[in-house]
Amino acid sequence: MRPEKLFCGLLVMTAVLLTTAARADVQLLSLRNNPFTRPPVFEKKPPPSRPVVVEKVDPIELELTATMVSDSASMVIVEGELIAIGESYKGMKLLKVMEGKAVFASAGKKMTFKIEPAVE
Repeated sequence: MRPEKLFCGLLVMTAVLLTTAARADVQLLSLRNNPFTRPPVFEKKPPPSRPVVVEKVDPIELELTATMVSDSASMVIVEGELIAIGESYKGMKLLKVMEGKAVFASAGKKMTFKIEPAVE
């Protein structure tokens, strides 16, 4: 490569670097706001408060008389009827049986019923 071409190439690259650096300085000097702060337009505003609607549900009463906990076939006696896990009673499915308690599901909600102690 001839020295004239090499010199011209270096001269062109130096000019490009100097103009790029000059442009970067001008941009930095012309900033008026901090680029790392959020503009007020993008700040999160709290959502408007809406009244909470609570659906009134009548309490479900079941007379749980007995529970039988077993590894293979747990059962309960509800209002005189024997019910195994997976069976339904008054539209509620028996999910789990524990000592003195039973868990039923109805309309996607779980409800736990306990054996009430006898009142003398």
